[in-house]
Amino acid sequence: MKAAKDDEIATGRKLKVSIDASIAEIQEKFAQEAKQLEDTQAQLALDTEFLKNLTEKCATMDADYDKRVKDRLTEIDAVGDTIKILNSDESFEAFDKQQAPTLLQTDAAATQKQRKQAVSALMRAARLSGSPQIAMLAASAQLDAFTKVKALITKMVTELAKQQKDEVEHRDWCIGELNSNKRDTTAAYDKKDSLTAQIADHTKTIAKLSADIDASKAAVAEMMKQMKSASETREAENADFQTTVSDHRVMSIILTKALDRMKQVYALLQQRGLKPGAPHIQTSGTHTDPGNGPAKFSKSGKNAGGGRVVAMLEEVLADTRKTEDQAMASEGDSQSAYENFMKDSNKSILKTTQAISDMTGARATAKEELSMAKTDFSQTMTELEGLNDTNGDLHKSCDYVLKNFDARQQARAAEMEALNEAKNILSGAK
Repeated sequence: MKAAKDDEIATGRKLKVSIDASIAEIQEKFAQEAKQLEDTQAQLALDTEFLKNLTEKCATMDADYDKRVKDRLTEIDAVGDTIKILNSDESFEAFDKQQAPTLLQTDAAATQKQRKQAVSALMRAARLSGSPQIAMLAASAQLDAFTKVKALITKMVTELAKQQKDEVEHRDWCIGELNSNKRDTTAAYDKKDSLTAQIADHTKTIAKLSADIDASKAAVAEMMKQMKSASETREAENADFQTTVSDHRVMSIILTKALDRMKQVYALLQQRGLKPGAPHIQTSGTHTDPGNGPAKFSKSGKNAGGGRVVAMLEEVLADTRKTEDQAMASEGDSQSAYENFMKDSNKSILKTTQAISDMTGARATAKEELSMAKTDFSQTMTELEGLNDTNGDLHKSCDYVLKNFDARQQARAAEMEALNEAKNILSGAK
C-alpha cells in the first residue's frame, strides 16, 4: 500500500508539472493572441479607412464617368449635326464666296486654295474623331486669321497627345490592376481550399482525440474499480488467512498437549512392562465367588492400541501444521500477486493519465488552430468578396478602354495627323 501511495504521489507531482507547463504555454499563447488582436484591430482600422476613401472615390468616379458619357453623347450628337451643316453644299458655297478683310493676301487665289485645303483637312479630322471642337475649328478656319487657327490647332494637338498618353497609362494601369486582382483572387481561392482542408483535418483530429480521451478515462476508471475490487478481495482473503492460521495454531497447541499427555502415559506403561488396554482374566468381577477379592490381571501381552492413537495424533498434528504452512505460503503468493497487480495498475494509470494530459493538450492546440483557421477562412471569404467587387469596378472602368484601345489610339493619331496637316497647310499659306 505504501508503494501504491508513493506511485500516486509521484503521479500527482508529474501531473502538477505538466499542468504548470500547460499554464505557462497558455499564458504565452494568450500574450501572442492579444498582440495579434491588437495588430488586427489596427489593420482593420486602416482597412476601414481605406474602404471608406475608396468607396467615396469610386462613387465620385462613377458620377464623373456617367457625366462624361452623357456629355460625350450630347457632344457626338451636336458634332453630327454640325458636320452635316458644314458639309452641306450651301456651306461650301458660302465659304467659297466669303472674303474676310483679315484674309486678304497678295496672291488671293493661292491663299484661298490653301484655306480650302486646310478646311478640308480639318473637316476630315472632324469626321474621323467626331469632335465638335475640330468641326468648329474648320468653320473658324474659313473666317479667322491663320495665326489664331494655328494656335487653336496646336492647343488641340497638345490635348490629343495628352489624351493619348493618359489613355496608354490608363490601359497599363488597368492591365496591371486586373492581373494583380487575378493573382490575388487565385491566391485567395488557394488559401480558401487550404483552410477548408485544415478545418476538416482539425475537426477530425478533435473528434478522434475526444474519443481517445473518453476511452482512456474509462480505462482509468475501470482499472481503479479493479484495484478497489482486488483490495477488497485481498482484505477478505487475509481475514480468512488470519482465521485459518489462528484456528490451526490453536488446534496445533491442543493436539501437541494431547500428544504430550499420551506420550507421557504410554512411556510410563512401557517402563512397567504394561500396555494400555490389557485384558482381564477369564474370571471377571461378576463371576468371582462371594467373599473373594477382585479378579487379578494375568500377565498381559503386548498391545499396540496406544501407539496407534499417538500415531494418529501425530498425523493430525502434522496435517494441521502442513495446512498452516500451505495457508501461509498461499497468503504470501496472494499478497505478492496483489502487490504486483497494484504496482502494474498504478503504472498503467500513470501512463494513461499522462497520455490523457498529452491528448488534452493536443486537443486544445487543435481547437485553437481550428478557431484560427475558421477566422482566417472568414477573412479570406471577405477578401474574396472585396476582390470580386474590385474586379467588377475594374471591368466597368477598363473594359471599354481595353476593348477599343487600338481603334481609339489610331483614330486619335489620325486626328492629330490631320490637324498637323492643316496646320502645315496654314503655315505654308502664311
